[in-house]
Amino acid sequence: MTKEYFAQELVRRFPEYQRAYEDHLEAYGKVLGHVFFCEINPVLSKLLRANQDCAQIRRYMDFLEDMYRNGDDEVKNIVTVTLLEYLGDDETVLRNAFSHFSEELMEASKAVEASWGRRDIRLYRRHGKLLYQW
Repeated sequence: MTKEYFAQELVRRFPEYQRAYEDHLEAYGKVLGHVFFCEINPVLSKLLRANQDCAQIRRYMDFLEDMYRNGDDEVKNIVTVTLLEYLGDDETVLRNAFSHFSEELMEASKAVEASWGRRDIRLYRRHGKLLYQW
């Protein structure tokens, strides 16, 4: 699925982005993936920093997982470069994110952090559960 599909899906799942979507299309004439999806970053970071509204965090994580699993290569790049790299800018945010990430997003985030040289995150299993340490 394409960035255009996921831009519309973001608005469907999170109607509060409708205005940002309309403004984006008006300004650029098309969806610029890295520019549009960075709208998520401040909201998700704030949620993760507080780490209290688990239901809302889960909604965002479900959306990111859907993008990463079902998106084309461009969409996967948007998740990696625009969203996961941003979450890794703040260690508290990233640690909290890891407690909500799927295994797939943990692996992707681990790769991002290693490529930036920021953190060496180790993933391991204990009693069938995927855990992390850095």
